[in-house]
Amino acid sequence: MSARLILLFILNTSLTAAQPHYTRIRGAFGVEMFGIAPKGAFTAEAAFGYSKISFWNIQAGIGAVAERDFRSPAFSAALTHCFILNPYKRRSCIPQPGYRNIETYFEAGLGSFFVDLYDRGLHGGTNGQRLITPAGIAGLRINLVTDRWIYILKLRYTPPLIANPLASYAGAGVALGWR
Repeated sequence: MSARLILLFILNTSLTAAQPHYTRIRGAFGVEMFGIAPKGAFTAEAAFGYSKISFWNIQAGIGAVAERDFRSPAFSAALTHCFILNPYKRRSCIPQPGYRNIETYFEAGLGSFFVDLYDRGLHGGTNGQRLITPAGIAGLRINLVTDRWIYILKLRYTPPLIANPLASYAGAGVALGWR
């Protein structure tokens, strides 16, 4: 009798864990231009902490610096919270893939890029660049959901929290995600 109740509990839990409002993303790989990356970066991201109308996203990248004198790569990282702007508002409790193929989100969070201070001959003079350059993130995230893949477009406003000469105030990114 108790094994049946446990099985019934597991089956009911799996149905309530399904997200009827948006498509879950397991991970994604992409490219980002400017924003938290000084020039551009190849990125990897993973989503977690799903709720009914939002989720958290962590992103890491490796890229280039916008000035010719730098020889070392720049590393970038971001933690954002994404809020859905066009929820499905379904009447059914069972998710229906294909009901709406475009999902839009408001994205807000913090990001930073890291550079090698000993690159560019910083021993001979200072250029005002710091090792860690934090920035705020506010933007629009658009997911095009297909049967197999999720195509992601990110448009971001990224004001630097500490002044530095390599920071950019806006950026864009594209990524390919999967469920």
